[in-house]
Amino acid sequence: MMFTLSSQAFEDGQVIPDQYVEDNLISPPLKWENAPDGTRCFFLVMTDQDIPGQYRDNLGRGFVHWMACIPGSVRELPEGASPGNMPAGSKEFKTDFVNFGMPGYGSHYGGPWPPDAPHRYTFMLFALKGEPDLSPNPDFAEIAGAILYNTIDVARLIGIYGPAKKSMPGS
Repeated sequence: MMFTLSSQAFEDGQVIPDQYVEDNLISPPLKWENAPDGTRCFFLVMTDQDIPGQYRDNLGRGFVHWMACIPGSVRELPEGASPGNMPAGSKEFKTDFVNFGMPGYGSHYGGPWPPDAPHRYTFMLFALKGEPDLSPNPDFAEIAGAILYNTIDVARLIGIYGPAKKSMPGS
């Protein structure tokens, strides 16, 4: 059986509803099924691969909107799990909103906010055979390196949103 990731809020390849975007810091509900045998924990990463050139040039990759390590016994995150209501034993990490100094953002979900056009937002859930060994405040490169050789399988969900209805603070 295939490892899958889904949301009650939107279908794969469809529009992410307004309550989860821009300055609404409410994560969408997510559910996963058929986790592979041997999964000890999950690592969730949400990215925007369609970011405009000036951001891509600064980062050298897509924009990270959310990163979290989740215990292997968990199979779903309810709406609004982030910020502040993640399952016990979970840990969230800083995103590119923090790296770019966006006010009001910390180590939690930051929704889609594309300045120019519709973008694809990829939620990737990595099933890991062990918990990643990370420093207290890891960046994306450290996290990617830690999960790369620990991954058993990956489930994906893509949502679309944009262009933004409001300007991003500081832009």
